[in-house]
Amino acid sequence: MKSFFIILALGLGGAMLTGCSTALHRSTYASSSPSAGGPEGTNAESVAQIAKGNPAAYAHYAAGVTYELNDQEAPAIRQFDDSALADPANEQLVEDLARRFLRDKDTNQALAILTKSGRRPEASAELLAWLSRAQFQAGETNQALATGKLAVQHDPASPDGYESLVEILLHDHHWAEALKTLHQAESQVHAEPASLAAVATLCLAYLSEQPKDNQAKALAVSVLDRASALKFADPRLWQRVADLYSTLDQPKKAIAIYQKLLTDYPEASLMRDTLHEKLAGMYVQTADKTNATKQLQAIVRDNPTRYPRAWLFLGELAYEENKATEAVEDFEKALHWDPSLDQAYYDLALALLDLHKSTEAFHMLDLARQRFAKTFSCEFYSGVMYSHVKDFTEAIRHFKEAEVIGLATDPSKLDFRFYFQFGAACERAQQFAPAEEYLQKCINLSPNFAEALNYLGYMLADRGEQLPRARALIEKAVKMEPGNGAYLDSLGWVLYKLNQPEQALPVLLKAVQYTPEADATELDHLGEVYLALHQTGKAIEAWRKSFSIEANQEVKRKLDRYSGGT
Repeated sequence: MKSFFIILALGLGGAMLTGCSTALHRSTYASSSPSAGGPEGTNAESVAQIAKGNPAAYAHYAAGVTYELNDQEAPAIRQFDDSALADPANEQLVEDLARRFLRDKDTNQALAILTKSGRRPEASAELLAWLSRAQFQAGETNQALATGKLAVQHDPASPDGYESLVEILLHDHHWAEALKTLHQAESQVHAEPASLAAVATLCLAYLSEQPKDNQAKALAVSVLDRASALKFADPRLWQRVADLYSTLDQPKKAIAIYQKLLTDYPEASLMRDTLHEKLAGMYVQTADKTNATKQLQAIVRDNPTRYPRAWLFLGELAYEENKATEAVEDFEKALHWDPSLDQAYYDLALALLDLHKSTEAFHMLDLARQRFAKTFSCEFYSGVMYSHVKDFTEAIRHFKEAEVIGLATDPSKLDFRFYFQFGAACERAQQFAPAEEYLQKCINLSPNFAEALNYLGYMLADRGEQLPRARALIEKAVKMEPGNGAYLDSLGWVLYKLNQPEQALPVLLKAVQYTPEADATELDHLGEVYLALHQTGKAIEAWRKSFSIEANQEVKRKLDRYSGGT
């Protein structure tokens, strides 16, 4: 068994395009005309109208711009705040400031400007939604809910009010009311792509708290289907819809959109890189390694130096396909372009071991240890590699170190894969008590991990211990993979240990049938069952085949005893 696991996050360097501005004055009194004067260009006609209507607000705003241009952030914010208080109808400025104040936990400042602006009869649903968030952050939950409902009442076709309501309801675990609000949003928001995508996003927020609610998932997919059926051209919005489909486990729908976007962006660009990245993730999700590889190859073809992680993932995919030589080349390229990729060191070391280059493999491990000091990953992969070369004592030492580091820094790393490797090393070192403990931990973390079920069941059966439990473990593994010869062999063996050779024989014969290459252990077990059934000739024949594959001295002893030699 390969001791190697892909976790393909596909974080290839943040290729998402956002294009948002952080300067407050860019979206308020300033226009984007490059020919106009002032910061970012100020339209003279609009300035004159503002000055006539509210000279105090304009004066504070202009002062804020001046401070901002001179990198004096604190006085700039004070002037913008005074401008917003003087002109609460300037919702864009109020919202920009409120967003900043809430981010910085300055809730009182946010409440002051939002409350004044929200008192206006013509206050928008968006403004009221921000006021609701500020009230909620200030601990005024009932008032926040009332304001959120008011936002919906002001404009039921806008998603803004629903967003603040659902946020509060989820925080307070009001699942039923949150779901009811989602249905209300789905039926009332504008039937246009951005609003529908916003509702789908709210459904995902709900599903993050209630992941088994299939009704909410169906609602989200239905909303996205409505959005996808509309004709619109915004590529970023299409990408958002595809991303939402992906999160909702709708890979085929996501892939179709990503592929369409690729045709719309024929030239090399950050957008194309992002789309290739997304598609690679989708194809991995659907176990389509061939197309995943094609997408990653497209990334490195267009930008061989920009995305070292693409080389890393290509190497992992090649390794999974038993192409160790190709994997080594990809891992080496990943490290050439980014020597800080710690995972590439460990992956490369494992691939080198597969090519029987143990000296180079352990040298790579030493390089990682020198560069990254004592980390969980370094200790874990050290354990895996020492297990690979059958130095189980050293492997166990490193697994213990990894467990200590994991418990202290990030217990989530101590997952079922970790405990499987740890337990297997203990079993091979004949430390059966800890082996049982760690393999059971593995199964507790992943109850349907067939390999661990079989491993623990076979270990117990082979030692004649807890045979009913061993049988139950193995039968569960066989149920999940009925054509796995190794699991069938384990089942036959535990039946033999339970003194049921008649039931064991057909299972072991099936195990031999489903094992592509003759296995010495299976044939040895078959010989034992034949002997128990008083079919000595067939037992001898099975042992001779076993000995021809692996010169096991115990098998030779049996042959000497029952046939006078091999």
